[in-house]
Amino acid sequence: MYSTTVYLYQQIVRVLLIDTSGGYFTKRYDPVYAKQLTINKGVDNVLLFEFINQDQKPVNIAGSSFVFRVVNQTGDELLITKPMEILSSALGRVKVVLDTEDTINIQAQPASYSIQRTAGNYVQAAYTDANSQARADCNIVDSILPQHIPAAVCTVPDMYGKNNYFGVGPTQWPDWALTPQPINAIQSTEFYSSFMPTNGSSLTTVKYDLVGYTGTVKIQAAQNYESVWYNVTESRQYLCDTVSDYLNVVGFHPLLRLAFNNSIGYGAAGTVQVTDTVVTSVSITNPGVYYVAPPLVEILGDGSGATATCTIDPNGGVAGVTVTNGGSGYLPVQFQSNVSATALFTNGRVQNVQYR
Repeated sequence: MYSTTVYLYQQIVRVLLIDTSGGYFTKRYDPVYAKQLTINKGVDNVLLFEFINQDQKPVNIAGSSFVFRVVNQTGDELLITKPMEILSSALGRVKVVLDTEDTINIQAQPASYSIQRTAGNYVQAAYTDANSQARADCNIVDSILPQHIPAAVCTVPDMYGKNNYFGVGPTQWPDWALTPQPINAIQSTEFYSSFMPTNGSSLTTVKYDLVGYTGTVKIQAAQNYESVWYNVTESRQYLCDTVSDYLNVVGFHPLLRLAFNNSIGYGAAGTVQVTDTVVTSVSITNPGVYYVAPPLVEILGDGSGATATCTIDPNGGVAGVTVTNGGSGYLPVQFQSNVSATALFTNGRVQNVQYR
């Protein structure tokens, strides 16, 4: 039989309550760790506190009453006010229970809490913060609410890499494709999803699907629609990947967006051979440059179902294309009797972005 040792303990927040009897003027309370409270919406929160003096000894709180308050981070809105219950006067222990009704209508957000002590005509603030302040940090979170929260959908722009501009004149090229530019220049091209409002959530998960994608994906945040955007996750790299993946953002960020960069590798081109409306092969006419992984090969034409893969050489060019499915119905393009389909080489795409 498997067994393991389990240690049970009560999570009690120790709070400094200045002893005004006159015997502790030379003492100073300097805690090593400051405990941050977490208040979960939709459930009962039992918060335990122990009052100690400057000498870290229990304060006798007989004849006192206490009020627990939660205010928003800016300190201009009172969110919760609740009396506290004394558990042991001699040991200076109290508790407060925040039930569902206390929290369910409050938006998840970073906040602050304070404790007020009243003894007769004397009203005193407890030093709840490690820096001897009467307000300490707490997080109001909705991570354990029982109801299901559906994911929201955001849009993704067309990711125009250099290979998407085929068959058009220079006047239609983007600025990074205009001349003069060094022949070996790699221009970074970053794209962004639509904005994702977090509505005060402290944890946001962003899920996305990749199709033959080579490049990076990361999440950026901003305080409002006019603020400077900053990175809040690592830049995750993919090499010709077709997967579903996700990123988690921890912390309170009002706005998020997904950022993509798939500009490495461009220039590959090929000719599609069609026999009896079926794609039989793709011949490389330009291997392209700087590919770090095989690009996504898409065959465009009047037919459907044709698929292909490719390999790259050590120099970063496309070495060859293998047709994995010839499809059907590929007919000559009108006014171009010798053209039935076009091979498009790209660094893939990101789609189906959802967040919650």
